[in-house]
Amino acid sequence: MGITQEVADRLRALAAGEGSREEAAAWALSVMEGDAPELADKNVWHALDQLSGADLMLDPDTPMHSKEQFQQWLQEFLENVSVA
Repeated sequence: MGITQEVADRLRALAAGEGSREEAAAWALSVMEGDAPELADKNVWHALDQLSGADLMLDPDTPMHSKEQFQQWLQEFLENVSVA
Protein backbone atom coordinates (compact mmCIF):
# COMPACT_ATOMS: atom_id res chain seq x y z
CA MET A 1 0.00 0.00 0.00
CA GLY A 2 1.32 3.42 -0.92
CA ILE A 3 1.61 6.40 1.37
CA THR A 4 -1.26 8.23 -0.32
CA GLN A 5 -3.65 5.32 0.28
CA GLU A 6 -2.39 4.86 3.84
CA VAL A 7 -2.99 8.56 4.61
CA ALA A 8 -6.56 8.26 3.32
CA ASP A 9 -7.15 5.06 5.32
CA ARG A 10 -5.82 6.56 8.54
CA LEU A 11 -7.89 9.72 8.10
CA ARG A 12 -11.00 7.61 7.42
CA ALA A 13 -10.39 5.62 10.60
CA LEU A 14 -9.89 8.75 12.71
CA ALA A 15 -12.98 10.39 11.22
CA ALA A 16 -14.97 7.29 12.16
CA GLY A 17 -13.56 7.32 15.69
CA GLU A 18 -11.89 3.97 15.08
CA GLY A 19 -8.22 4.77 14.72
CA SER A 20 -5.58 5.40 17.32
CA ARG A 21 -4.59 9.07 17.30
CA GLU A 22 -1.22 8.23 18.81
CA GLU A 23 -0.50 5.52 16.25
CA ALA A 24 -1.52 7.77 13.35
CA ALA A 25 0.70 10.60 14.60
CA ALA A 26 3.70 8.33 15.13
CA TRP A 27 3.23 6.75 11.69
CA ALA A 28 3.00 10.16 10.00
CA LEU A 29 6.17 11.40 11.69
CA SER A 30 8.10 8.28 10.71
CA VAL A 31 6.95 8.58 7.08
CA MET A 32 7.90 12.26 6.98
CA GLU A 33 11.45 11.32 7.98
CA GLY A 34 11.74 9.01 4.96
CA ASP A 35 12.53 9.67 1.33
CA ALA A 36 9.52 8.21 -0.49
CA PRO A 37 8.76 9.96 -3.80
CA GLU A 38 5.19 10.67 -2.63
CA LEU A 39 6.58 13.10 -0.05
CA ALA A 40 7.28 15.56 -2.88
CA ASP A 41 3.52 15.98 -3.33
CA LYS A 42 2.53 19.04 -1.28
CA ASN A 43 -0.92 17.57 -0.61
CA VAL A 44 0.53 14.35 0.80
CA TRP A 45 3.01 16.33 2.90
CA HIS A 46 0.26 18.59 4.24
CA ALA A 47 -1.92 15.63 5.19
CA LEU A 48 1.03 13.93 6.91
CA ASP A 49 1.73 17.17 8.77
CA GLN A 50 -1.88 17.24 9.96
CA LEU A 51 -1.78 13.57 10.95
CA SER A 52 1.44 14.11 12.89
CA GLY A 53 -0.58 16.31 15.25
CA ALA A 54 -3.59 14.01 15.50
CA ASP A 55 -2.72 13.12 19.09
CA LEU A 56 -2.35 16.68 20.41
CA MET A 57 -4.36 17.44 23.53
CA LEU A 58 -5.83 20.70 24.86
CA ASP A 59 -5.68 19.23 28.35
CA PRO A 60 -5.30 15.68 29.69
CA ASP A 61 -8.92 14.81 28.84
CA THR A 62 -9.61 16.88 25.72
CA PRO A 63 -8.18 16.13 22.28
CA MET A 64 -7.34 19.16 20.17
CA HIS A 65 -8.92 17.68 17.05
CA SER A 66 -12.43 16.27 16.67
CA LYS A 67 -13.76 13.52 14.43
CA GLU A 68 -15.34 16.29 12.37
CA GLN A 69 -11.95 17.89 11.83
CA PHE A 70 -10.51 14.55 10.71
CA GLN A 71 -13.42 14.25 8.27
CA GLN A 72 -12.65 17.72 6.93
CA TRP A 73 -8.97 16.80 6.53
CA LEU A 74 -10.01 13.65 4.66
CA GLN A 75 -12.32 15.58 2.33
CA GLU A 76 -9.61 18.13 1.53
CA PHE A 77 -7.09 15.36 0.94
CA LEU A 78 -9.36 13.39 -1.38
CA GLU A 79 -10.17 16.54 -3.36
CA ASN A 80 -6.48 17.12 -4.05
CA VAL A 81 -4.98 13.67 -4.63
CA SER A 82 -5.79 10.57 -6.60
CA VAL A 83 -6.51 7.61 -4.33
CA ALA A 84 -7.33 4.23 -5.86
